[in-house]
Amino acid sequence: MEAIDTRDALKVAAMRLFAERGVEAVSVRDIILESGAKNGGSLNYYFGTKEGLIAELLREIFEAASEHWLDGLSELLKKGGPASVREVVRIIAYAPPLLLRGEQYPTGARFLASLLFTRRKFVAEQMRLMNLSVFNRLLAYVRELQPNIPDSVMGQRLVFVAWYMSAILSAREAAFSQSRGNSKLWTQANALGNLVDTATALIEAPVEDGLNNPDPAEQLRAPPRSTKKPAARASRRGRAASVE
Repeated sequence: MEAIDTRDALKVAAMRLFAERGVEAVSVRDIILESGAKNGGSLNYYFGTKEGLIAELLREIFEAASEHWLDGLSELLKKGGPASVREVVRIIAYAPPLLLRGEQYPTGARFLASLLFTRRKFVAEQMRLMNLSVFNRLLAYVRELQPNIPDSVMGQRLVFVAWYMSAILSAREAAFSQSRGNSKLWTQANALGNLVDTATALIEAPVEDGLNNPDPAEQLRAPPRSTKKPAARASRRGRAASVE
């Protein structure tokens, strides 16, 4: 029982610290101290590395979310499948691990947001290893429902939507964890419904600047410096000689 308690204590402590400070700002020592573990090597013993711990926490979130996504998709399939992007976005956005309010200190949304903003490729690799077929099916439906949007643009938009939704859900979670969930910002309208509306609009927006215009950031880049050495200046004597 003690081993299980220590393992769980490390995960709870890590999630709390990751949510408060961001994944990159938390060290193994921070997690061990926060958890109250007596053995300084306990994290390495149970998880191998900090990255191993992060991967396990991420898997737990996605496993719980996948159950919800599968239930939502199954209901849509009974009706013939998704009829709109909105229906798919709603399923993704309402995943329970990212909407917890009953917990004394919810952390899942902020933890995931921190990872998506700083380790997106790590998250993508973990999702690939988990073989999240239901999530991939949801994204495939989004693409099918918007056939006029080029694949390159849609691929970029799906990443943008992930960042956008994670940022909003993270801010919402922080507000509830600090007893600010009843503030006007979160109650003057249906915040989650508004999130679905705007995320759907981001996906369905007409493609105008996305393909035709170069990225302004590329235009603002300074030209590469020349590696050629400047020609030596002629000496005064040389210039005088040339005049003569």
